[in-house]
This record gives sequence, C-alpha cells and structure tokens, in this order.
Amino acid sequence: MKLTGKITKVLPIRTGMSKKGSTWAAQQYVLDAGNDGSVLLEAFGQKEIDSFGITEGETLSITFIPKVVESGDRFFGKNSITGVERPESESIME
Repeated sequence: MKLTGKITKVLPIRTGMSKKGSTWAAQQYVLDAGNDGSVLLEAFGQKEIDSFGITEGETLSITFIPKVVESGDRFFGKNSITGVERPESESIME
C-alpha cells in the first residue's frame, strides 16, 4: 500500500534483544494522510531507520505492508514501511 501525507509525530526509537541474542531497533511514525485519516507506521532495524531518515513535519509518500501479528489468542496490526519517497522540491533543498 502507499499513502502520501505529513509526518505529524516521530516516536522514540525502541530497542531490545532477540531470543538469539542480537539487538534490534524499531521506530514508529504517525502519517496524516488527509481524507484517508492517520496511520501508525513502523521502520524495523537501525539500518532502515537511518536510511529512511524520516523527520517530523515532512510530507512523504510511504509504501508499507499491513500485517497482522498473532500473540497467543490476541491479534495486533502492524504497518511495516518498505519505501519512502520525498517530493523532488524537498530533495533539491537538501
């Protein structure tokens, strides 16, 4: 899926350790897509967080995969970011 909108909130990076002993990082973002509403998106892995470089106030087109995660008898929704596109006018200013 793909949505375009403004990043209204960048949440703090969460970190932890997997059962296998490797560290992980995840960061969530709120994207206001106007008439399509707001959506909570997540980048997983420090490499992805750094490469996406998402900041509050940016207008972006974000490609993501909606997922359902089951834990015991509970289900959770997760929107994993797979790509970020910036308008050309913003790229020129950087």
